[in-house]
Amino acid sequence: MAADSPVELIEFIRPCRNQNNLYVTNISRNLSEDEVQMKLTQIFSKFGLLYEVQVFDAKENTSEEPQSFCYHDNDTRSSLYAFVKFYSTKAAARAQRETNGKWLIGGQFLKVQFANRKKVVDTPAPLYMARCTELANYYLGFNGWSTKIIKIEKLDEKTMDNQEISAFMYRSIVRLEIKAHDCYCDGIGYGGDRKTLKQEKDPLKKLELTAIAKKIAHRHAFENAFKRVIIIALDNGKVSVEINQTDVSDCELIGLSEDGVVHINQVKEQTTNSDEEIEDEEILEALNALMDPIED
Repeated sequence: MAADSPVELIEFIRPCRNQNNLYVTNISRNLSEDEVQMKLTQIFSKFGLLYEVQVFDAKENTSEEPQSFCYHDNDTRSSLYAFVKFYSTKAAARAQRETNGKWLIGGQFLKVQFANRKKVVDTPAPLYMARCTELANYYLGFNGWSTKIIKIEKLDEKTMDNQEISAFMYRSIVRLEIKAHDCYCDGIGYGGDRKTLKQEKDPLKKLELTAIAKKIAHRHAFENAFKRVIIIALDNGKVSVEINQTDVSDCELIGLSEDGVVHINQVKEQTTNSDEEIEDEEILEALNALMDPIED
């Protein structure tokens, strides 16, 4: 979409394009990397929601330096440098215009340009659960959306035609509802290595692995539901939502239970004593106690 377009499409995927990624140089060594990260976050978050801020020391981390970027300037790279990623390309462009050569850190003016990534990511990865929550809250509002567990089930290896799916023990389906826009979509996720669970003989360890498997299945379903959402952001601040109707792979939603509404606002992780053969209703309760977002 053209840079001067009044509309921007934002998806729930990890931003990997150069248009989302700013390369910041000429950062004073008088500050620590943590101090620089904090200051850059304060500066650039004024322009839009940030995905991440990464700070590097060229002298100390030469071997770890990302090789998939080429640098635009003739900087000797004697100072710290950073990458600042935005979800919004428009926010990144505005930040670049308004910060390049205009903001001081440690007595030096920042040089801010777009990164020039050499390696192109063909299939961007979906956002992790916590990042989905962060992005949804930013554009849709804290109470503008909710999720509920439609189904979670233990898979029968004998009935699974797909060999890749049959390797998993549990499947979860999550429905994402976006209230203000009167729409919803479903995501499906899998968790639990069947071979590992079968081989585990320690009952307590098996319970722990089972709980983790259910949690992972739920998290992946949550992330895949958001992956289908496209935010349409207008320059006037208004937001609309579209659902990708083509991305519904393996999700047969027939006769599913409507139990277990879960509003993702504040969640805390607790332990669960659910048995491997626990009934669906009890599984839903167990998952409510296991829905602590996993950080990116």
